Amino acid sequence: MNNSMPDSSTILRETWNNGTTLLAYPNLTSPAVYFTGYMQPGSIADPDEMHGLASFTTDMLMTGTKHLNFQQLHDKIESIGASLSLSTGHLSTTFFGQCLREDLETIWSLLVEVIQEPAFTEKQFKRVRNQILTGIAIQNQDTAEMASQAFNRALYGSHPYAHPEIGYAQTVSGIRLEQLESFHANHYGPNGLVMAVCGGIEPEVAREIFSRTLGTWQNNTQSPPETLPPFTPPASSIRSHVALEGKNQSDLIIGVPAPKTVSRDYQVCSIGNSILGQYGMMGRIGKVVREKAGLAYEVSSHLGAGIGPTAWTIVAGVNPDNLEKAIALLKQELVRFCSEPVTEQELQDVKTQAMGRLPLSLETNAGIASILVSIERYGYSLDHLHQLPSIIESITAEEILASARRYWDLDKLVIASAGKALE
Repeated sequence: MNNSMPDSSTILRETWNNGTTLLAYPNLTSPAVYFTGYMQPGSIADPDEMHGLASFTTDMLMTGTKHLNFQQLHDKIESIGASLSLSTGHLSTTFFGQCLREDLETIWSLLVEVIQEPAFTEKQFKRVRNQILTGIAIQNQDTAEMASQAFNRALYGSHPYAHPEIGYAQTVSGIRLEQLESFHANHYGPNGLVMAVCGGIEPEVAREIFSRTLGTWQNNTQSPPETLPPFTPPASSIRSHVALEGKNQSDLIIGVPAPKTVSRDYQVCSIGNSILGQYGMMGRIGKVVREKAGLAYEVSSHLGAGIGPTAWTIVAGVNPDNLEKAIALLKQELVRFCSEPVTEQELQDVKTQAMGRLPLSLETNAGIASILVSIERYGYSLDHLHQLPSIIESITAEEILASARRYWDLDKLVIASAGKALE
């Protein structure tokens, strides 16, 4: 990999009249090229009675086009040793793939065909619907997934983020083929599409290929992007539990709304989060709750990133009989986290780790392409990677304490769990 860190002098960024954007960075020692990106739509475009519509539509795209049936499409991708996948999140549909340099135009042309001219056959519609319903049935018996869904319902309330992207069995069962076709025609288009590519191809060559493929895509009927409604955090603590009998483990989530991803608070909380439940063997909470007290099989903390409201959470897998004890001990650790500064040793250890992770994330084509997408999504400067070390180094223990107190409001915790029924 190129020893220099990507910046404004080495990243090609260009926009096209159809609303698409390309970011490209070279790694000419690699024979492979990796690309990833996002476009409309996300599940926030789902009508209330049709949760899962956007995700269902995306799942249909790789089942064949107007020119290639399912087998022909996948044989063509496999014959050149390439990969291509799509999935839908709350805000957008993401795509990613890999190929050899000489096959980039072929795979991007296929991507355009897949997203512009899907076949939507009845046979594939029934097959994909059955797959989705089977997936939902499996999720409904998974304690971690049910705890996560209960947490999202409690935290987000009437906000679209309260619903799983995949939808619910009752909503997916009611979706008709013509509704998928209509949703696709209205929402899929070039406006807002972002692509990042890294690998053994000169950025200027990637730009030329993009101009001939995604840069020429048109859809004059594409709807404008959905806007996120305001998010109102819970006004008091919420406790939710999903009873699933016959489970040997209960899964637990404790959380609060997180800071905006594009903010200094986020960088400060990211360092604090590593101390709380990431560094070493799952940070402070891993040491206290798992190692010393033996109350959890696994426990860690996570700081969500994204456009719109995200969450700062602690997740744990516990013996059902230890659920309330684990909650009590985790609350004690949160009180400590919000009442005294982290130690200088903790701070320096985590800063060193963060500095070390940065170059590691740039060791692969996929890592760089993913970072380029994030830079574009969050509106960062192309020199963001050069600026990040000084931002990390400037974070103080006092800032972490102030941010912990600001976001971990212990009187407004959302606590969700799933497993054996509570007594």
